[in-house]
Amino acid sequence: MPQKAKLSLTHHSKVNKVLALLTLSDIFTWGFYVMVSSLAGIYLAKKIDGNPETYVGIGVAIYLLSRALTQIPLGILTDRLKKDVDEITFLSIGNILMGISYFSYPLITSPSVYFFLQFIFGLGASMNLVSWRKLFAQNLTQNKEGISYASYDFAMSFSTAILSVSAGIIAGLSQKYFDLVMSGSGLLMMFSSFFTMSISFVRNRKSIRSSKKPT
Repeated sequence: MPQKAKLSLTHHSKVNKVLALLTLSDIFTWGFYVMVSSLAGIYLAKKIDGNPETYVGIGVAIYLLSRALTQIPLGILTDRLKKDVDEITFLSIGNILMGISYFSYPLITSPSVYFFLQFIFGLGASMNLVSWRKLFAQNLTQNKEGISYASYDFAMSFSTAILSVSAGIIAGLSQKYFDLVMSGSGLLMMFSSFFTMSISFVRNRKSIRSSKKPT
């Protein structure tokens, strides 16, 4: 095989470490979110007296409004800061806030506590989404965008499917295990910040170069 062909094959077979870490981050945040959100209504019906359907509807609205109202200011801020350390930091903090919300679910004793946790989750989700999307876009390999997004979605869908089945089985054992599923999911969400902070140690990441001011 010619030397140039060998180099080309080696180049295209390399794993994009930043995209891999971002995918792991999403599995441990949005993968668990999809799993837990499907159980939230049932969980709240056992924790709060009254009308859980109404509480869930209001809680989802609070989450979405918190997420919507903070995304544009965060987007402007990350665009003004020229290094990618701010995106990595915001993404890590966002993951922790998302995790704190679900980790605290067993503490819910009234609708107001649930609503507050939804607000915290929305703020964390906003920080996550703005930073994650920017980092993912900046670190895509040219002419491999399709396979990169497809690989990400495959990993997310496959992992979330396994998580959902496992969580449903465990949560159905007893209320104690249901609490464990909720708080454990939050703890693993917070753990995902390990993957996001690891991005700063990838020396050849494209987001460093693309975030530098032109000379």
